[in-house]
Amino acid sequence: MKVLFHSSDHYRPNSGRPYDFLPFRFMRWPDGDVLVTNEAGEYLFLTEQGFAALHEKRLSASSDEYRNLKAKHFLTDGDPFLSLELLATKVRTKKAFLEGFTKLHLFVVTLRCDHSCPYCQVSRVTQDKVRYDMTRETAARAIDLLFCSPSQALKVEFQGDEALLNFDLIRWCVEQIRDRNAAERRDIDFVIATNLVR
Repeated sequence: MKVLFHSSDHYRPNSGRPYDFLPFRFMRWPDGDVLVTNEAGEYLFLTEQGFAALHEKRLSASSDEYRNLKAKHFLTDGDPFLSLELLATKVRTKKAFLEGFTKLHLFVVTLRCDHSCPYCQVSRVTQDKVRYDMTRETAARAIDLLFCSPSQALKVEFQGDEALLNFDLIRWCVEQIRDRNAAERRDIDFVIATNLVR
């Protein structure tokens, strides 16, 4: 993949050019089309002729290619600094999940359930098979991992097939987490995924 990037001198307003490029990459495909991508994850396929017209600054402002390239921040015909800021905002928004990438922690406390819902992803076992419940030992290790997260805000979601079939463990986990959090001082939310039958 090749990179088309210009120095900061290129981003001077009022350059007299019909449009300016914003940073993007491109790669030629076997069928002759050209894939263009940018840091925000935007992409377009251009024909060989369309890419040549883009590169040589011959694209018509009334063409669909031009409008699509402008909308996705591959080129700008206005203030380049403003366009770069908009592109940077797109990238920041897209990558915002990294700030708290370990916020959500799932505790699958049991595989037991009294239903066979077709959409459920869990390998269900019958209610009498308590050996498929999470143990306190496993839950304690999960709580240790929870507090290894660098996130200030944490969410603990208790799941299962039917999580409430192991409610004693859920209560124990909540008590342990709250006790430990007295020193940690994190913002913790608790969620229970349930079919509300229990």
